[in-house]
Amino acid sequence: LKLQFLYFIGDYLPNSTKMAFFLDVGTDLFGLKQNTRLEFPGTPTMSELIIASEAHFDKEQRLRRPAGVPDVAFKVQTMQVYDDVLLRWVDLYSSTQLRNGGQVWCFQPESLSHSEAPGSIPPAKYSPESWLGSPARARAVTEAGIRDPVASEKLRSVFYNIDTDRNRYITYDSLRNYFGKYDIPYTSAYIGDYYSRTGTMSYDDWVRFAAQYPSVVDSLYYRPRGSYLDSTYYSTALAEAELATSRAKRESEIRGYYSTYNAERARLDAEYASRQAARDSALYYRPYSPRYGYL
Repeated sequence: LKLQFLYFIGDYLPNSTKMAFFLDVGTDLFGLKQNTRLEFPGTPTMSELIIASEAHFDKEQRLRRPAGVPDVAFKVQTMQVYDDVLLRWVDLYSSTQLRNGGQVWCFQPESLSHSEAPGSIPPAKYSPESWLGSPARARAVTEAGIRDPVASEKLRSVFYNIDTDRNRYITYDSLRNYFGKYDIPYTSAYIGDYYSRTGTMSYDDWVRFAAQYPSVVDSLYYRPRGSYLDSTYYSTALAEAELATSRAKRESEIRGYYSTYNAERARLDAEYASRQAARDSALYYRPYSPRYGYL
């Protein structure tokens, strides 16, 4: 008996011979963009992708954590994938959007420690450098066009604005006064247990506070920029001098307008008088001189 055809029904290949599935996964860690290639035995589910990404970048984050920055576990909040058909970044919500060798980007919960400014993606492990730019987190329309400073700039700027004595620490009383100066609520609902603390706050404590309440630090950074902070320039003497200069300039303009008005009025009066005189001469009868010998 000879077999001419042999059919197999089902998956007969061992798992070891299946084709591996690769994804380039990137994120922002402390202002630097990281990109790595993760390998899966097949198309991963969303849970498998998130777990693998968090496991890898959590180690990277702990190794790269600068001094004074809180040790916080890496967590994925949202993900985006580059769509080769649409040629743009789109939100990743299903494993059906993944393709072998695709580029995925992970966003952590918003934090002052991690910049999310769009930029060039570094080459992933064992892959050529990508020409794609990293995606930008969706922002409110009111924030469009505003360059957001890096976290360190915000932290130092606000801290040294409060630390006017340059003691390298601030008191909670001065922090409370700074909140009140710019009408920012200093309540337990807004800043938690920091509301009831007393004593002093070091710069390391300030960094921990900023990591826990980034929106509060944003308010403290941007709110003063709507006020006049340069008390020397806006002193009373200079304000009075500026007012006097403006008043003199305005008075000069008014005198010029008045002179122009008087000149124009004089011209119109003269023209009117001339025309009136011409009319009068035409209306009134003036007798001719008599002829010689006229009776």
